[in-house]
Amino acid sequence: MSVKAQQYVHVDISKNADELVKDVFIGAQNASCISVSNILLKGWQNYGSYPISYGYFEKGTLPFDIDKGIILSTGAAEGAPGPNNFVLSDGNASWPGDADLEREFGPDYLNATSMEFDFIPSNTTEISFDYAFLSEEYNAGNCRYSDAFAFLIKKASDPDTAYRNIALVPGTNSPVSSLSIKGGSSCPQNAGYFGGFNYLPDLSPSLSATNYNGQTKVLTAKSAVVPGEKYHIKLVIADHINGLYDSAVFLKAGSFVGKKDLGADLLFTTGNPLCEGSGSKIIDATTAGATAYQWYKDGVMLPGERQAKLTIPSVPASAGVYEVEIDLGGCHLKGTLKIEIQEKPIIAAAPITFCDEKMNASIPIQFDQIEQQIISNYNNTYRTTFYLSPIDAQNGTGTPLPNGWLLTQNTTVYARISNIFGCNVAWAAVPLKIGTKISLLKNTFTKDICDDNRVGEISFNLSDYNNEFITDPAVQITYFNTVSDAQNNTNPISPVQTSTALSKTFGIRFTHNGVLCPNVASITIIKKTPNKSSILQDDVICVNATTTLDAGSGFDYYQWSTGAQGATNSSITNVGIGDYWVDLSSNGCTYRQHVKITAAALPIITSVEVNGNTVTVSASGGIAPYKYSLNGIDFQVSNVFNNVPRGKHSVYVQDTKACDTVTQEFVIINLINVITPNGDGLNDHLDYSDLKLKNNVKMEIFDRYGNPVFTGTNGQFIWDGKSNGRTVPTGTYWYILNWTEPGSQTNVHYQGWILVKNRN
Repeated sequence: MSVKAQQYVHVDISKNADELVKDVFIGAQNASCISVSNILLKGWQNYGSYPISYGYFEKGTLPFDIDKGIILSTGAAEGAPGPNNFVLSDGNASWPGDADLEREFGPDYLNATSMEFDFIPSNTTEISFDYAFLSEEYNAGNCRYSDAFAFLIKKASDPDTAYRNIALVPGTNSPVSSLSIKGGSSCPQNAGYFGGFNYLPDLSPSLSATNYNGQTKVLTAKSAVVPGEKYHIKLVIADHINGLYDSAVFLKAGSFVGKKDLGADLLFTTGNPLCEGSGSKIIDATTAGATAYQWYKDGVMLPGERQAKLTIPSVPASAGVYEVEIDLGGCHLKGTLKIEIQEKPIIAAAPITFCDEKMNASIPIQFDQIEQQIISNYNNTYRTTFYLSPIDAQNGTGTPLPNGWLLTQNTTVYARISNIFGCNVAWAAVPLKIGTKISLLKNTFTKDICDDNRVGEISFNLSDYNNEFITDPAVQITYFNTVSDAQNNTNPISPVQTSTALSKTFGIRFTHNGVLCPNVASITIIKKTPNKSSILQDDVICVNATTTLDAGSGFDYYQWSTGAQGATNSSITNVGIGDYWVDLSSNGCTYRQHVKITAAALPIITSVEVNGNTVTVSASGGIAPYKYSLNGIDFQVSNVFNNVPRGKHSVYVQDTKACDTVTQEFVIINLINVITPNGDGLNDHLDYSDLKLKNNVKMEIFDRYGNPVFTGTNGQFIWDGKSNGRTVPTGTYWYILNWTEPGSQTNVHYQGWILVKNRN
């Protein structure tokens, strides 16, 4: 065998069934106390000319928890040695599963290997053996699939349906598998029994003693038996669903032994631990016919301890698992006893400081929450009661203080400490102190904040005023809507707030990560609103005029935007067109009021309508109402002028500001009321060709029913009494004249009637 091969587990498949069971599993040392018969091994080689799936193994130089023993595999046993450098997926579909295993776990198993035999125990009430489960299915991502194995035991006379599986996760009824015992971050279960992964990051694959991905720690299977009764045991393992990802069970050589009863374990969970200082405990393994004893503690041999009895002192260091191996001359028994020590309480009765968290000078004390502070080696077996009297604490008399007892001043209480096992009673004086609050510069503060823009609300940041209370940067500050919320430390708010209230009081809580207790203060925010001038209004003035801006009296201070002499008076004079403001101080605040002085717009004459000798003037713009005149001197409020003579005229218009007068010329034209289109050269035409001098001229004539008979545009302003080339009947017709005066947008409108006389 090469040096490299000596590192890894070595497998020998040459041993037969009797050798594996009697010589390896049972061992010569147990031959006289366990009688074995009807040995049967079945594996891959039983279903064709294939590799053997079981054999004998010994560990190499690399760490492995079992020195030697038997391997039962779902593939070739000789594939087990390390390193872990390829996947073991041996077997085929012609290699079946096992009916007893499937009765235990269900269908769909194949590639089964089993070892079974009858045995009769002669001098023990329990048998046990050690094993480890290894599998390629141990990988971080597998949370669904697992091969199965079982250690099935029954009385030999019972049917196969009476089998019990004793390959269980310790302390449970769960079968051992790659899912029920697994470490790592992905679906861990019962990780305390997991031995580790044989690949990075747990272990370099080259340093793995086997070629399997992972394994459990060494576990123990055990079963109660009746001496002299024949039993049948079957150890079987198989692949699930397919032959991929092999698994194996490694059975420890010589571990199939009987049990020596050393009595009940001394445990916290069973209520009977060994109490510290209560005297020594003697473990008695005396067995008739024994030739030798050897004691172990936590798996380590105790040198010189080779007597039937072992004395255990009641000190904390004695806690552990004690084992004894008993040699009966060709028969070995093993006894195990677990001892836990209930230690004496170690009292650290330093003063305990409490903070008045709700600031009401009354602190409810939860005594069940301070046990760990006065017992440095505390565990949940201790029971502590508190009294105001040291005599009551020593004797356990009187009425204990209840949870929620109110501490109103520094007080020493007395603790009586026992445990649920009735041993190691102690008592101690426990000073309870009310802690020192964080010292504040002040406890209340009021801040006026101006609503300078008179919007009805103010915005502020409460943290801007922290230094009014404290300057220590180690103090944490939290803000609340009310002082009550601050005292109860409920519903904290952001320091950035907006308020519409005239006055609002907030609570502030100060805390410290050190020895100081919280404190509470209040801050009141008062909303102040400056006054506004009711008489300062926007104004309109003539272009070259000035005016006076007056904010009125009643303000503490004035500051006009002009900055000129007198800019701090209530009014300023000789103000021209422009935008101005004045800062008006009152009620401790300042409001900046803006005012606009604009130039008055002149009115515009929009139309002059002439109807005969009546003239109607229309205007817009400027500031109404308007005044009207035909001579620029005498103005009237009416826009209608009657009996205006023919000829050229001007109309004058002023608005209320009367900054300037606008004027527009118009003409009372020679209105013609009769034409006689008979071709005699007299009054044959209606001639308004002089209108060619005007803009946008339009001449329209209608009959008395409103039907158009003539329209004159584009310089054609002469009507000869015809419509569509035919002379119109004698009668009265209506005409409308419209034009725009040149150089302006003034519209002139005339309308009237004309009589047409024909020979007919």
